[in-house]
Amino acid sequence: MDRLAYLETMKQHLKTAYLLSDEKTATMIPVFITTLQSHVDRLAELATGEDMLQLSRASHAVKGALLNMGLADLAQTAYTIEKQCRDGDRTFDYRTLVTELRNTVTRFSEDG
Repeated sequence: MDRLAYLETMKQHLKTAYLLSDEKTATMIPVFITTLQSHVDRLAELATGEDMLQLSRASHAVKGALLNMGLADLAQTAYTIEKQCRDGDRTFDYRTLVTELRNTVTRFSEDG
C-alpha cells in the first residue's frame, strides 16, 4: 500500500469506528502517527537486544496502535513478533520483521 492509501485507510477507520468528523480525523492522524512512530522506534531498539519479554510488550503496544488506526495488516506483523516472543522462539528473525514494519510506518509518516 502506498502512503496515500494508508492515510485514507486511517481516515476512514477513524470516521467509522470513532464517528469522527473530517476535521477531527485531520487533527488525530498526525497525533496517532507520531505515537506509532515512537512505539516502532522503541520496538526497533529492543529488537537489537535479548529481552524477549520487553520485545513482546513493545510489539503488543505497536499492534494496539495499528489496530486503533485501522491498519490490521500491519498489526498482524506486530502480532507475529509478539507471539514469537511469548513463545520464546530465539531462532525467529525479529529484526527483519521489525525493520520492515518500521520502514512501512516511516514511509507513511513522512510528509509529502
